[in-house]
Amino acid sequence: MRNALLAGAFPLILTWFSSQCLVGQTSYPIQSQPQGGDRRGSYYYDDAEAQKVYDEADRIPRLYKDPKLYLHNMTLLARVERAGRGFGGGQMMTIGGNRYLVGGGVILDVTNPKEPVIVNQRAPGGEVAYNKALGKWVVMQSHQCCGVTVDQVQGKKPHAKIPPGTRVGVTFHDITDPRNVVEISHFSTGPGSFGTHGDGNYYDGGRYAYLSSRPPGHRGQMPYEEIEPVLQIIDVSDMKNPKEVSTWWVPGQKMTEESAFLRWPEAEKYIKQSQEKTWSPDWKYHYLHFHGPCFVPQRVEDGGNRGYCAWGALGLRILDFADIRQPKEVSTLDISPPFDAGIPVHTAYPMPQRKLAFINGETTRWDCHEGVVTPWVVDLRAEKFPMLIASFPVPKPPPGAPYNDFCFRGGRFGIHHPQDFKAPGEPRIDLMGYSWFEGGWRLYDVSNPFRPEEVAWIVPPMGERRGTEKALIEWDRKIIHVFSDSGLYILSSPVLGEPVLGPLRPERWSTEGLNVGTP
Repeated sequence: MRNALLAGAFPLILTWFSSQCLVGQTSYPIQSQPQGGDRRGSYYYDDAEAQKVYDEADRIPRLYKDPKLYLHNMTLLARVERAGRGFGGGQMMTIGGNRYLVGGGVILDVTNPKEPVIVNQRAPGGEVAYNKALGKWVVMQSHQCCGVTVDQVQGKKPHAKIPPGTRVGVTFHDITDPRNVVEISHFSTGPGSFGTHGDGNYYDGGRYAYLSSRPPGHRGQMPYEEIEPVLQIIDVSDMKNPKEVSTWWVPGQKMTEESAFLRWPEAEKYIKQSQEKTWSPDWKYHYLHFHGPCFVPQRVEDGGNRGYCAWGALGLRILDFADIRQPKEVSTLDISPPFDAGIPVHTAYPMPQRKLAFINGETTRWDCHEGVVTPWVVDLRAEKFPMLIASFPVPKPPPGAPYNDFCFRGGRFGIHHPQDFKAPGEPRIDLMGYSWFEGGWRLYDVSNPFRPEEVAWIVPPMGERRGTEKALIEWDRKIIHVFSDSGLYILSSPVLGEPVLGPLRPERWSTEGLNVGTP
């Protein structure tokens, strides 16, 4: 009898012991630590109002925030705070040797990286590039609006009217004088459109811009709460009059393409979910649309013909732009299923010199309530058959942190963005950087593509919502700009080399033809 009781109790004892070993000891007291949690991954507060803020408003209460800055193999040169607003991202322009970051509603002079100065407090952000034909620095600003219900998509109800003065699409601005921004033109994505998703747009200063556009009549995120993105290419050779060139989508995205849609592996579950008109964050296939960007390493007008496009749960899509009016698919890499968490393919960063690409998803849920979303290495030696060959290591908390897993820090933990595709200098093809929301920003050695290794990192203090969003590396000055909701962090690292702490005119930029002819 005793042996039988012991045998029955053994699995329970083993389960309890394993949970202690895997995720730590009992809950952290909120009064003395910046975060709280227990071994089951749940969260609590001794302040009911704080719990409500966390659950309902997607904001991290004051008592919950980890206020510390953690660094490894990096040196902080400067930090810029903005009264709780933080920095969601930014891209760079140069005038002579002077350097400016454009984004987050401001233009920031970072020529002296130890003493950055905001020179414009009300500036549009977006895709920044020099347009040689105009002789001007340009920012392409994104505009979104107005979700659409399933009844509107199916024609049972009229589309909601866009409020007067609301823009959808993109607006081009002249930012050559950073203190005096001038609008050039606006391109509207049309009636019933949701506009464009800024994270998914790409413009390199050339003839074409590539938009993550939301025209009506395309399925995607369920159950049709929004019109979902497709790739829209516009001609901006006459920037005062941008014109659509072409649109491309995965067959089956268009609501009228029923037979193509029914061939999707996800179709049966998608239909069931839509018929029930319910939505759950546990639903795995709710990002079946273009996210973007679609990166084009060499401009089409200069002989380039490839676009590397992030299509959410529909995978990596490599497109042929030889005829820009009729893009064609070269190949696809679909990783969902089995890797269904978040937005499975949020960004695709090509490295043609090595016949590699790096793809990553985006974590969408808080507190690790979904599978781990990591970056992947893709082998493109056989372009028609792209293949995953490695994943990146999942970050571990820094020594001395009051949690033993980033899942217990609060907010989102998982991947979001690689370093910006457009940057001054020649990129190091042995390095990749990634933002991990509350896990900070990480720099990796990818000289061995089968085994990426972490070599430096920063974990900023927690802000109110999402943590670290993006980063830009000045390859020539060997400086890193990390954007987070607790501020902008300007850093150097011995991995890059000795930083240049003053003006420097770029000899080249990260992609061929980018920003040629700048003043």
